[in-house]
Amino acid sequence: MNTQAEKLELMQLLLDTDNEEILKKVKAVFKKYLKADETAHLLSTKANRKHLEESIQQLNEGKGKKINTADIWK
Repeated sequence: MNTQAEKLELMQLLLDTDNEEILKKVKAVFKKYLKADETAHLLSTKANRKHLEESIQQLNEGKGKKINTADIWK
C-alpha cells in the first residue's frame, strides 16, 4: 500500500466497518502513529530540539507551572 489512493481506500473501509475489535486495533495503531509523528516533528529542526530540551530542563529544575486546562482559553 504505497499510493495515497490506496491509503484512502483502506481508510474508507475501516471507517465503514462496525466490527468493534477491528476499530479498537485501528485506534491503537493510529494513536501510536500520531505520537511518533508528533515526536518526529518536535525533533525535526535544531530550533525545535533546542526548545524541547530547554523545556525539559526547566521541568527537571522544578520550574514547571501547573495550570487548569479550563483556564487556558480565558
